[in-house]
Amino acid sequence: MAARSVAVIGAGIVGTVAACFLRREGHAVSLWDRDAPGSGASFGNSGVISPAAVMPVAMPGLARKVPGWLLDETGPLYLDWRELPRLAPWLVAFLRAGREDRVRAISKALAALNGPTLELLMPLLQEAGLDALVQRKGMLYVAPAGQESAGESLAVSLQRAAGHAVETLDAGALRDLEPALAPGFAGGVLVPAAAHTLDPHRLVTGLAAHFERQGGTLRRGRVDRIVARAPDRAAIEAGGEVLEYDTVVVAAGVWSRLLVAGLGYRVPLVSQRGYHATFTNPGVALGRVVLPTAVSATLVPMAMGIRIGGTVEFAARGAPPNGRRADALCRHAKATLPALNVAERTTWMGERPCMPDSLPVLGRAPRHPAVLFAFGHGHQGLIGAPKTGQVIADLVAGRDPALDLTPFAADRFGLLARLG
Repeated sequence: MAARSVAVIGAGIVGTVAACFLRREGHAVSLWDRDAPGSGASFGNSGVISPAAVMPVAMPGLARKVPGWLLDETGPLYLDWRELPRLAPWLVAFLRAGREDRVRAISKALAALNGPTLELLMPLLQEAGLDALVQRKGMLYVAPAGQESAGESLAVSLQRAAGHAVETLDAGALRDLEPALAPGFAGGVLVPAAAHTLDPHRLVTGLAAHFERQGGTLRRGRVDRIVARAPDRAAIEAGGEVLEYDTVVVAAGVWSRLLVAGLGYRVPLVSQRGYHATFTNPGVALGRVVLPTAVSATLVPMAMGIRIGGTVEFAARGAPPNGRRADALCRHAKATLPALNVAERTTWMGERPCMPDSLPVLGRAPRHPAVLFAFGHGHQGLIGAPKTGQVIADLVAGRDPALDLTPFAADRFGLLARLG
């Protein structure tokens, strides 16, 4: 197929990688964002790049834990009770996605999306001169004495079912790998396939610069709406100007819901607020990603220090960050690495675009074939971006993607989508 004109809306990791893949194939690509590349959720992500990320957020047993978490504003999941009427349909679908049969089906879709992440991402980073930003040292899940749950056992079985090695370690083996760990961890598992980036923001901005060097166009401006045209054309309205393209790709994170609503699509996409704390003078060494299973937050060694990130918060639109949640992350980090210096730190809060089943919306818009959807990756935007970019490039070129897009369909939630 001849080169096409393409607008990609959203210069986070998903949109930027998709723009790079499209430009690599010779398309005339404009990458649009109201802010600088990587300024949103991609700025503060935890930097984990794991092909073995095959577990949805909702897992069996979660429903029993939620009531307690909702009463603790520093817990792993917190909902401002005033938001419950607005979010109730989404939360019901979220908890239903945690049934074991659904978890296994969702895991297969995540394995297909996330499994090729490094094999697709690393050549692009090498082209851009950014491959040194990724370290492939595995990911360590550590558990305190006496902790054993069906959810965690299921997580390991899902990773193994997806073809990934999972090595069981005792307390001594844990400390051989990470001497700074607290003595209370009785054992854990190592997933060797996982990697991490030393600087998530630099990775995105570096790819955006590479995109420009390859002839792509960065456009700074707010896209107000997508304008439906003929089946093989679409347009965007930005700053009062209407600009026509052969294809428009929606990869605008939490803002994607409003953009596609203008075309008549109702998707149950919500913002889950996540936090991180980065310890800029940690005073301890960490060799790889460590996840204490009791708190479900990742500690990651980065160029700027050690970062801990995670948790889920549902808050009112525009509500200020809750500093107590960042403080709780600092306590979890200190409990995991007792010698960690937590006095010198920066904190951040960002909004992640999340669907109830932890799967993004990916594929051609059902009634507008010139509009492509690539949003809702939730906690795994960095991991899912490479395969998403490949799928978008395939669709623009008229090729059949090497990925079953059925689990990622925009209309898979039916009535819930209309209520959303």
